[in-house]
Amino acid sequence: MNRNSYGFTLLEMVVVLVLISIIAATVFTRSIGSDRINFVGQVDKIRNQIRYAQSMAMKRGEVWVFNCDTNDYWLSDISLNAVEFPGEKNAIISLPDLGINMNALNVAFKVYFDRYGKPYHSYTDDDDEATNTPVATGNTLKITISAVGDASLSRELVITPETGLVTTK
Repeated sequence: MNRNSYGFTLLEMVVVLVLISIIAATVFTRSIGSDRINFVGQVDKIRNQIRYAQSMAMKRGEVWVFNCDTNDYWLSDISLNAVEFPGEKNAIISLPDLGINMNALNVAFKVYFDRYGKPYHSYTDDDDEATNTPVATGNTLKITISAVGDASLSRELVITPETGLVTTK
């Protein structure tokens, strides 16, 4: 009986695919740890919550505020009443419980959004323009988020002047 030796058998193909998948799984699990995945998820969640504050300001035609002190962050309306973010159990969210630190220029901060969605560092509801500090090109607001206990896990949220677009760097 003469056999054709020009190809691979099905068994050889299966063995090679199994070996490649085992190697790929090992490399992938070692390169991306669950801490990094959780951290990136928290950063994305906070970015979306800042955008939520902006959308509420535009939807309701009033000022809304994203507040952060050294231990917590929360959403509030202009009268500074804490409002729950969608999907959260509490109005005030603890940063240590999330395993992260968040600050802007190494201090606590507030980001105000007016009825047009324009971001401000500080805001007053009267007509005195001099007391308002809009986020400007020369005064761009950068929020640093870092993991507690791991200095290598750090991201920066940048709030774009005029539009209030929140990007991650």
